[in-house]
Amino acid sequence: MKKNETISNLQIRNLLITTVIGVGILSLPNQMVTILDNDGWIPIIFGGLLVIPFAVMLDRVYKLYPDKNIYQIGREVYGKFIFNIFMIIILMYFVIQDAYVARIFAEVVKAYLLETTPIEVIIITILFISAYLARCEIQVLGRVATLVYVILITLVGFLVLISLPDADPTNMLPVFNADFKKLPSAITGALFSYAGYEVVFIAYSSSDDKNNTLKYIIRGLLVVIGIYLIVFVITLSLFGIDQVKRQIWPTIAIANEVDLPGYFLEDLEGIILALWVVIVYSTLGPLLFAASRIFLNIFTTKSHDFIVLLLIPIIYVISILPVNVVEVYEKFGKVSNYFIAASIMGIPAVLFIGALVKKRRSKA
Repeated sequence: MKKNETISNLQIRNLLITTVIGVGILSLPNQMVTILDNDGWIPIIFGGLLVIPFAVMLDRVYKLYPDKNIYQIGREVYGKFIFNIFMIIILMYFVIQDAYVARIFAEVVKAYLLETTPIEVIIITILFISAYLARCEIQVLGRVATLVYVILITLVGFLVLISLPDADPTNMLPVFNADFKKLPSAITGALFSYAGYEVVFIAYSSSDDKNNTLKYIIRGLLVVIGIYLIVFVITLSLFGIDQVKRQIWPTIAIANEVDLPGYFLEDLEGIILALWVVIVYSTLGPLLFAASRIFLNIFTTKSHDFIVLLLIPIIYVISILPVNVVEVYEKFGKVSNYFIAASIMGIPAVLFIGALVKKRRSKA
């Protein structure tokens, strides 16, 4: 493998984190509190931990086929026609996920920053900017992810710092008091916030040290769980259950709730949103990169750059289908839940089982 096609495990970890944490960090507290009240932190943990066994399966598959990528492995195990069906499903998932992220990004930017700018203009702008990153090699994505990871940690630390003086820990109480019959539904909703982890399916084969890649993937997932928990605790401590339920994006509302003495920073909302825009850029880019790579391997096309540009109008059309932000969450949420189950769980499990069976047959 060429040097510019390899990526370090640290970069894979950072790529996973920055791809997963995009728009989900804004609405997750609202979604979890709406279902399980104060116990919304429980599905956040379970949702993240649920991904780990499938990451282990993926690692095992790559150990069985150390010199192959996911496309080569899948075609060897199931044949080109059958595995291409799986890949088309994942391609559809990445395209829909790109459309969802772009639309939520546009809704937030229009609501808080560019009130008079049409949604369509904002979506087209972020898609073309993200396309620039998506057309790069995996090594560039890894470097950008490492830079954005620092920005992400800075943002989370900043949120904690400005929230502590006004936080009320009693808003977290009581715990273990929710209707746990709703827990499966809450975990399904939380799992949606881990969408984007699938980018490691593609990045794994480019690792420069596959023996330790799984460790970094698990660490990345644990970091995501930790960040989600911190944001959940902060928002609930500041606002309480009722206010969090009424706000679609309570994470942004933190800036309006805190009161810093001496007007140290007057436009906290602008600062938080500016940092968040960079994070979304690092989410859309890898998702678009993954979609284009899958397209390239399904249809054996050589021009990666052309595919990226070809996908943009498709993503744009899908992103503007919902009439308003409520419809965005309802429609994309329902559709994505099926695709997430197929991608996060289905592909690793199917490859793992098929690879084991094929290896045992070949030995026999």
